[in-house]
Amino acid sequence: MKKKISVLITLVVLLIIAVSCANNEKDKDYIKKVALNQESIAVGIYKASTENSVNIKYIAEALNIDGGIVYVTLNDEDVLRTKLENIDVIIFPEVEKGQTIDKLDDEVAGIFKKFISKKGAIGLCNGCSMLINNSENQTLDLVGLCVSNEEKEDIIKRRVKFNLTEEGKKIFPDLIDFENLYMNYCSGFNISKLDTTSGNKTLGFYTKGDIKEPLFITKKYKSGKICITNAHPETTAGMRWMLPRLVRWVYNKKFISYNKKVYRPDLYTDELILNKEKQNEIESLLIQLEKGNKDEILNAMEKLEFLYPYGAAEKVRKLLIEKNNNLKIRAAKYLVDIEYTFAIEDLRKIVKSERSKKVKEQLSIYLQELETMTEQN
Repeated sequence: MKKKISVLITLVVLLIIAVSCANNEKDKDYIKKVALNQESIAVGIYKASTENSVNIKYIAEALNIDGGIVYVTLNDEDVLRTKLENIDVIIFPEVEKGQTIDKLDDEVAGIFKKFISKKGAIGLCNGCSMLINNSENQTLDLVGLCVSNEEKEDIIKRRVKFNLTEEGKKIFPDLIDFENLYMNYCSGFNISKLDTTSGNKTLGFYTKGDIKEPLFITKKYKSGKICITNAHPETTAGMRWMLPRLVRWVYNKKFISYNKKVYRPDLYTDELILNKEKQNEIESLLIQLEKGNKDEILNAMEKLEFLYPYGAAEKVRKLLIEKNNNLKIRAAKYLVDIEYTFAIEDLRKIVKSERSKKVKEQLSIYLQELETMTEQN
């Protein structure tokens, strides 16, 4: 489905595409020149110039759920050139483990502060460091809280149980009837202390031992809004819609409901801790996925869908061209189950060339399910 375009507004990334892509070919997948209509919310996803931002493509796909949102990736050159004109919400993604944004150009920082004071921002995982008080690196210093970067090597939580506060239920009324919810969690970046005197509000918290730690935090900064989280809605099947909902909240745009293909808050029913034993199991399953026989591959997909769904997705995606129909169909189901909308074009090509009428019909159903996950309104 293509968005109907009424008024064209050019958003950044013109001359610099050739330069930036020469340094990193992968940037081509995420750098876009956006055309949007007057009703669209334009989101800028900030790609730090000195660090390796991660999950940008997952953020973009989560935003694609909402037909009223368009996005563009922005680096420092883009910010300086455009002054964020025509952007409505800025998102600061996670940067690669072990990295921090420890240097920010003064002029870029000034542009961000001015923008956020009027519009708003979302920080994900350690991308939140752009917004918080943090003595370890230069930030915009807009949200008062303390974080801990300590991480145990033997236990890394990947999916945690969380509960909404009354403030959280105002933004996510769709989740009021759910006592326990589950979200992929950013280990190693823990919010250890919240300054409630400066207008910070907690939308949700998770329990760590006997301690309740904030998971989603909001704050108003002058006329703008800020939301930060050390969770990963963009990679949590059934909950990805929470990211476009937060975008609408930041921009003061009317909430919309999303269909049952992406709204699945009851998909997970327990926490998942990836200790060394689980990580070794995952490694074995990934090898089995590539080198096993038919039954072993099917078994690996079944287990990986629960343990490591997005991490195995690209390997599963390759199975769509398998000659064995059972593998091909199960791979398509896997990708639908985890809402992997990157595979839409792959499935379109496979459906078009598939000779078996029965297989074509089944793959067409999965294709339609993936397609209905995008551009909802």
